[in-house]
Amino acid sequence: MKISDLLAQAKSQLENAGVSNSKLDALVLLTHALSVSKEQIIFYPDKIISDDLSEKFFVLIKRRCNREPVSQIIGNREFYGHDFIVTRDTLDPRADSESLIELVIKKFPDKSNALKILEIGTGTGCLIITILKLYPNATAQGLDISEKALEIFTKNAENHCVKSRLEITHSDLFTALNPNSKFDLIISNPPYIPSPEINSLQAEVKNFEPHLALDGGLDGLDFYRKIAEKAPLFLKPQGRVILEIGFGQENEVIKIFTSENFTFEETKNDLAGIARALSFSINFNNKTSPSKSNAN
Repeated sequence: MKISDLLAQAKSQLENAGVSNSKLDALVLLTHALSVSKEQIIFYPDKIISDDLSEKFFVLIKRRCNREPVSQIIGNREFYGHDFIVTRDTLDPRADSESLIELVIKKFPDKSNALKILEIGTGTGCLIITILKLYPNATAQGLDISEKALEIFTKNAENHCVKSRLEITHSDLFTALNPNSKFDLIISNPPYIPSPEINSLQAEVKNFEPHLALDGGLDGLDFYRKIAEKAPLFLKPQGRVILEIGFGQENEVIKIFTSENFTFEETKNDLAGIARALSFSINFNNKTSPSKSNAN
């Protein structure tokens, strides 16, 4: 069958299954099935593909028709210009999260800075690994409650040659941290979907992404409260917290952090103009000494 016919048939199947971006998904899956570039597909539409490879391609199309994300089918996803391994044990890296990276760059413009960074809930590691690649003198510690996610994080760190600057820790939020650890920056894209809304998410999300990384409690804000309460224990005096947030959560998250004596600094919108990342600094002058608090 010709490449053009394969793509047309796959596009039709995907559209009938209610899959958006059917044309692009078909193209990406065909390049994966044939192990060729997109250009080789686009510029040679009349090339004949063997029956074996055509069958392999339509197996992938069937998986996509069942709403399995393309990233999980092919096993990787691009984020900030870099490829990351993706599985069902991790959230799919999304372009929205690049807003957090941009806010980090704005707040720490000196790329030679030897920052010490903590990420809470690493998933694939796309955020902290990207930051370490941008800041070659920085070091970091990444925490995640999921051991399977940490395995993927470790592989991604190795692939991007930053593992030597990383400490990877199995931890429920801050519980496994050394109480004497202090960081210049704490970042997190915590679970922020309200529990009642999980079942109304797209099939690609609710059926194929880990609910542990999605469910933010009844109002979606549980993890922001926990981070705001405990983060001062682990921040240097001039340290910051930079977080990703969900749609419509900006004002509530600001209230949570300012109630813990953080100072709200700035909002970064995503490409759709939606508030997506927030930056805070801590005012230790108005807060009980962190060393006297419980870090669990």
